[in-house]
Order: sequence, then C-alpha cells, then structure tokens
Amino acid sequence: MRNALRKIGIKISRAGLVIGEGGNISARKRRAVYIKRRGADMEKAKAADYIRLDAKTGRPVRRGDRPSTEIHMHLACYGARPDIGAVIHTHPVFSTAAAYSPVRARPVTYELEVNLGSSVARIGYFRPGTIELARAVGRAVKRHNAVLLERHGLITVGRDPEEAFLRTLAVERAAMVDVARRILRG
Repeated sequence: MRNALRKIGIKISRAGLVIGEGGNISARKRRAVYIKRRGADMEKAKAADYIRLDAKTGRPVRRGDRPSTEIHMHLACYGARPDIGAVIHTHPVFSTAAAYSPVRARPVTYELEVNLGSSVARIGYFRPGTIELARAVGRAVKRHNAVLLERHGLITVGRDPEEAFLRTLAVERAAMVDVARRILRG
C-alpha cells in the first residue's frame, strides 16, 4: 500500500497538481489508513513517508508519526462510504479556480462523465485542517466522488489510489476545457 501511494504521489507531483509539501493522499486497507506524513513532499517521499493509522481513531500506530494536517478530512471520507478505499487532495490550478468562481462548471468532457461516476460537488471555504472542513467534505462525498474546495483545491475518492488519481485528472481536465470553452466563446 505504501509503495502504491508513493507512486501515485510522484504522478501527482509530476502532473503539477501540487507543489512542495502541498496536498495529501491516503488509502484504507482493512482497519488501517495509510496517509502522507506531515511535511513530506510527494515528489521526494519514500514509502516510509506514508504512515499507518488506526482507521477508527486516526491515531498513528507508531509513536511519533505525524500525519497530514488534513487527516480529519480523509477520515470523514472513509466514514461516509464503505466503498472508498483512497482519498486524494490536490491543489490543481483550474479546479481550484473553478471552486472559487461563481460560475458553475459543467461536465464538459466525456472523460469526466466516464471516469467520475457522479457530478462534482462544491463547498464553500473552511480553514484547512479543521473539523468543520472535514464534516463538510464528509457530507459531500456521500453522493459525490469529487469535491471542489473553495480557495483550497480538490478532493477525489475512489476504490483505490489509481481510481482516485484518474478522477483527479478527469476533473482538472474538465475544468481546463471549461475555461477554454468560455474564452473561445467570448
């Protein structure tokens, strides 16, 4: 599981969906959740930088491990639906802009319709790392596989890290197409 997360983290970084220590990813396996260590850079992270937590309490199994500040948001996603096996939180440019815009993005690409399996939810601004943000995201993922976070980025969920990553790419690409469509339309 840790190697799978490390590989996805590198893909996320190389796709330009985060910079530096930004973003966080996790996966659930039975009674454990593996999540990026606080302060780890996805491009440079080793398998050991994805730490094991108790899925119910969110506490690290190993003393001294510090999970991402967004641990509550990840746990809220897992608590919302039993089919969620992975959560990806990124800061993609176009999706973040769409989350902040008063204009509602539409499913403008076939890729989004095929890969997402739901519409994209959008929630207002909550301070990062807070319980309030976690609760809002938890409510949204009950019916959606992607959530735009105002001024904060994007959350996608999937059965595994690959599916969640594919959904991240599909949402970002749809946001890019929507912006281009609006520009070309004048």
